[in-house]
Amino acid sequence: MLRKNILAFLPFLLFWLSWSAHAQSINNLFHQPGDPVAGNPRGNVTVVEFFDYQCSHCITMAPVMAAIIKANPNVRVVFKDFPIRGPVSEFAARAALAANKQGKYYSFSHALLTANQPLTQESVLDMAKAEGLNVSKLKKDMNSSSVKNQLKANYNLALALKLSGTPAFFIGKTNASGNSDIRFVLGAMSQSELQDAIDNASK
Repeated sequence: MLRKNILAFLPFLLFWLSWSAHAQSINNLFHQPGDPVAGNPRGNVTVVEFFDYQCSHCITMAPVMAAIIKANPNVRVVFKDFPIRGPVSEFAARAALAANKQGKYYSFSHALLTANQPLTQESVLDMAKAEGLNVSKLKKDMNSSSVKNQLKANYNLALALKLSGTPAFFIGKTNASGNSDIRFVLGAMSQSELQDAIDNASK
């Protein structure tokens, strides 16, 4: 298990950090098969977010991400479920990835992040039902090899990128091929800060 990043507890702290990754990691970052995608799937700028449903700053970012998607018709958002805060976080992540098989990842994921209550396995399933998901299918898919492999791929990529906390963002052109084409931000941002990063990536 990755160690918790103390910096992740500092509110609204923005980090522009140097980072390195080989071409395969960059491809997996922006184009990993099966990743949930919101916004414009063909957008020429991509925002990748690694997050945990019990991370307070990830919760803070939920309305920001919703506003960014609404304001940017040419932005593609890739969500990397990265449950590092215990069994409930992992349960919620598996449920969200299972919801993706029913075409309801984003609405359900957003509901989990904006629940305004501590998550439990019971509350996660209650919210799934409220979002119109087939809960019996959801439970089955949560334990499928595809969902388990998706989470494993996210963990392996996070290790390759040396991530140690959430939320973590990678922002760049969708066809980016090198580190210099992608900005890495660790920590929560305001909408204007994220918009600036998107605008810079668009140039």
